[in-house]
Amino acid sequence: MIRLLPCLILLVLCHSTSFAASKYEDSVKELAEGVAAEAIKMKKSRLALLDFVDNKGDVTPIGQFLAEELATHLLVAGELKVVDRKLLIATMEKHQLTHLDTSQAKAAKKVAKALRADLYVTGAYLEIPEGIQVTAKLIGPYTVYPVGASRTVVPKSGPLAALLKQAAAPTAAPAAGAVVKETDPVLSAHENELYKVMILNITRQDDVIGLDLLFTNRTTHPVKIGCQLLDTYLVDEHGEQWKQDVAQNREGLCTRGMELTPKRQQHASLSFLATDKPPTGPITLHYHETSPRADRIITLDGLKIDSAPVVESGAPATQESTPPTP
Repeated sequence: MIRLLPCLILLVLCHSTSFAASKYEDSVKELAEGVAAEAIKMKKSRLALLDFVDNKGDVTPIGQFLAEELATHLLVAGELKVVDRKLLIATMEKHQLTHLDTSQAKAAKKVAKALRADLYVTGAYLEIPEGIQVTAKLIGPYTVYPVGASRTVVPKSGPLAALLKQAAAPTAAPAAGAVVKETDPVLSAHENELYKVMILNITRQDDVIGLDLLFTNRTTHPVKIGCQLLDTYLVDEHGEQWKQDVAQNREGLCTRGMELTPKRQQHASLSFLATDKPPTGPITLHYHETSPRADRIITLDGLKIDSAPVVESGAPATQESTPPTP
């Protein structure tokens, strides 16, 4: 009897693990069947699945995993086609589609047409005591409005267990200066639908003026940042200009550019020659963007080399415009 006890315990554990895995598969299958039923009812056959988001609207490894699981179950069922994820991301970047709402309806329509997608599928998840509540919505590509939905509760077991454990683990504190919070002081800032840029510091050493910038990707997709070397300069209120030092910017933002991963920050620096007449009063950064949008001008005002940073909420207003076509 005593010898049989370990075997019985092992048998119970194996049965419990198998049951949990089965329940997990059944819940994801239920979600996929709900999505498929809605699409088939509308006679739609090709879906573009975006990464799922958490209750804050952020894409996470759990959200990406859930989207991939749904796509896999839809493909296995064989009734619908799913757009390749890499192709979807590349096409969204090409047409500058960052998220699905009415403000980007035109871009959403172009992406859907390029991919021959009948519907977008977005999703969100919420951790509840019973498990992970997952909601998938079918979005019309021309109206960008929900036209169907499916919901299920996925147990906190199976493949999700490791991801939940990883998400709950405390993260190491970032190195000093690596991350800038929204409340940290900056000299000037600008943000648009794709990214945010902050000027953290401006210094002068010998004949070179240096700017320390921080870019933040505000989207759920990679964004390529770049500017035009000769048309990104400092200018004062009298129209005097200080151009970039080509020698020190050969590998910089206006030549090589940089790629920002989703929801991440990255530093960049620009240097300008000040040999003839160094600026003394307030100056403006004239930033000529070439990527992600071609030929857009951003101006960041009120910069002083000897000034101390101010809290961003009181930073000078910035302007953004597209220069006239020659």
